[in-house]
Amino acid sequence: MITRNPQDLPAGRIFGIDGGAARVGLAVSDTARTLATAIGSVPKKPWSGMKSAISQWQAQGVTSVAVGYPLNMDGSEGPACVVARSLADLIAKDLGLPVLLWDERLTSRAAEAAFFSQREGRQTRGSKKASVGKIDANAAALMLQGVCDALRETP
Repeated sequence: MITRNPQDLPAGRIFGIDGGAARVGLAVSDTARTLATAIGSVPKKPWSGMKSAISQWQAQGVTSVAVGYPLNMDGSEGPACVVARSLADLIAKDLGLPVLLWDERLTSRAAEAAFFSQREGRQTRGSKKASVGKIDANAAALMLQGVCDALRETP
């Protein structure tokens, strides 16, 4: 099942994925679905790396996956949405988990801004390159926190 409504998800932890060009940020919610935590990043390809990460968390109570759905700023779907939907289809088919497509506009930029605001005066080109996986993971956590917040706000 693929949905855009977080209320359609079963109870349990949610695994969050924020896709990038080369890497995918990963996050997971707590069992109460109030807090999202960044857990790392994996290369976008091969699928086996991402599948393994999701499977490991299934054993720890993950019952659904939220995939960042990068809508254009005007709300329309662009080419990146096709990639996100393909990933959602793959997760639903291969792992049998329900998948939520969640609007994640600007999460990567927000994660990058937060990361570098903490490192003000210390950033270099090398430090930015070394931090990319952390930024991807934090972008996934920001996206998943939005899902958790929406679930809490809806009766």
